[in-house]
Amino acid sequence: MVRDVAIIIASQKVEHYEIATYGSLAALAKTLGLYEAANVLEETLLEEKSTDLSLTDLAVMAVNKEAKAE
Repeated sequence: MVRDVAIIIASQKVEHYEIATYGSLAALAKTLGLYEAANVLEETLLEEKSTDLSLTDLAVMAVNKEAKAE
């Protein structure tokens, strides 16, 4: 289970990088008047945030507790 915790941590690290990237790109697209692109980027940003929350829930509700029990 400790391995699973490490996998979740690594996955969340990637998600946070993606969240920062899509957020910055969406803001830039708005500044440039590229509203259609900004909308797509914001949708993707929401998906990335949702994935991050799912990983947090998985860790808190199951994996972290199981790793502690090892």
